[in-house]
Amino acid sequence: MENLYAVWIKIDEPLPWIELKGTYRTKREAKKAADRFLSSIKIRIVEMPEKRRRMKALVPVKHARN
Repeated sequence: MENLYAVWIKIDEPLPWIELKGTYRTKREAKKAADRFLSSIKIRIVEMPEKRRRMKALVPVKHARN
């Protein structure tokens, strides 16, 4: 049986690991996919008011059903 590899990323310490779509036959393929993803990300810088409430990131999670 052949191993498959997935790509997981961690953006910041308090945030969870995120698995990217796709599986790869080799670590090299997975690394190339991660590099493609990282080169295509978009970053937005926004102005924040001085007094602000800290926002929480919401991530929907699907639970497997038996």
